[in-house]
Parts: sequence; structure tokens; C-alpha cells
Amino acid sequence: MAAPHVGTSVELLRMTGLSKSFGAIRALAGVDISVLERGIYGLIGPNGSGKSTLFDCCTGLVRPDRGHVLLGRRDITGWGMDRIAREGRMLRSFQKTAVFPTLTVEENLVVAGQMHTFPSVWSTFVHGPGTQARTHELHGRMPALLDLISLTANREMLAGNLSYGQQKLLQFAAVIVAKPRIALLDEPFAGVNPVLIQRIVEAIRWANRELGTTFLIIEHNLDVVADLCSHIVVLHQGVKIAEGDPTMVLRDSRVVEAYLGG
Repeated sequence: MAAPHVGTSVELLRMTGLSKSFGAIRALAGVDISVLERGIYGLIGPNGSGKSTLFDCCTGLVRPDRGHVLLGRRDITGWGMDRIAREGRMLRSFQKTAVFPTLTVEENLVVAGQMHTFPSVWSTFVHGPGTQARTHELHGRMPALLDLISLTANREMLAGNLSYGQQKLLQFAAVIVAKPRIALLDEPFAGVNPVLIQRIVEAIRWANRELGTTFLIIEHNLDVVADLCSHIVVLHQGVKIAEGDPTMVLRDSRVVEAYLGG
């Protein structure tokens, strides 16, 4: 078992008093979380505990009812997803695997790299000097990235013809191709076989080590979380109930009760 990367002491992402309700349903209730630069963090909790809603609030998909999200020293609360991706270099994946099925594997990665750089989706596809230069640079990085996710042999295959696990790998690569400062991954290992889980784990460690990317990962596979993450946060019914070293947190009676009762 590899030792989890502990990161630095520099705070990169902070959520303070984050609250969000959907009608009578309280998804988040005053959640405070601090994520240090270059760390690999886990976010766990039973289904319905507010994990994905927290990601949505951080990445501009929904606006919190109360509280703030700070990226570095900038208050990004209420920013749109495109601005957060472009200016804050904070990207995310979703639970449902999303690829462009009629584009090849390599084309998917080039489009992803372009979309996180230019100010609008339209400008991604305008064939100007900026687009051409960026496309050339992205193609130059493809061999190493495809090798990392073990899809070199599939580079010309339509993404829709990949297996589910391969699409998960491609989705991860589409996040890191833009070299984000921080990546929020929503259940990257769900429904993936053990061999591909290990490939994704190795890819996360590589991006953390070589690109300096910080990770906050929602995951239900607690064995993977304990092996990969240096710090985990536990949500239950919209409230943070524990955080810290994975070994200690997973033995916490409140966490055990939440899972057994969840």
C-alpha cells in the first residue's frame, strides 16, 4: 500500500458555512471544509449525505443559500462553471460518465483541453491562430497522456465504442488534460473493475505528483479511499461529522453508525 500524498500547508480551497436546501430537503447545513494544495482528499458519506451538492456549490452548478467558497484568496461563490474552470482552474467530473461518443479518444481530449482554455464553447471551434496553436500543443501531449490511461491503442477509436471502464479513464483524462490546479472527481471508481480502478488510482497519483493537481474525490469504495487519500471528510445528512486521517476516521463511531444506519 502506497503512502497517501499529504500535500503542502497552503490552503487552496475553503468552504465556509455552506448551506443548500431544495424545498423541504436540506442538502447541506453549514459545512466547513479546507483543502490544502497538492493534497489528495476524500469526501465520503452515505447516499443522500450532500456530497454531490457540495461539488455543485463549489463548481458553480448551483448557488448555495448561505456560505462561501474561496479558491485561493478569491471568493468564487456564485461564479459560473465556465469562469471557475477558466480563471480558477478548478474542474470536475460527474457520476455519470460523459464523453463525446462520435469523436475519437484523442479528439475527446483535444476538445476538453480547448474548452477549458477559451472564453466560450463557440470560441473553442473557431479556427483562429489561438485555437491552432493550442491544438498543436495538445496533440504534442497526447502520447504521454494516452499511455498514462492505457488507451494508446484506442486513440482512433470512437469514444462511444469504449468499455464503461475505459470511458471512465477517458473522462478522467479529459479533466487533467487542462492541467487544473484542483480537480473534483465524483465517484471515479464506480462500476469499474479492479484492474481499471488501479489504473485510475495510478493516474491520479501521477497528476498529483507531476502536474501538482490537488484532488477532492467523492467515493464509496472505502478501501481505495484509505489507500489513496491523506485526509478524508465525512458528511451525513448535510452535516460534516468527522474528518482527518483515513484510518482514524473510518473507525470513528459516528462514521460507523452513519454508514450502518444509512
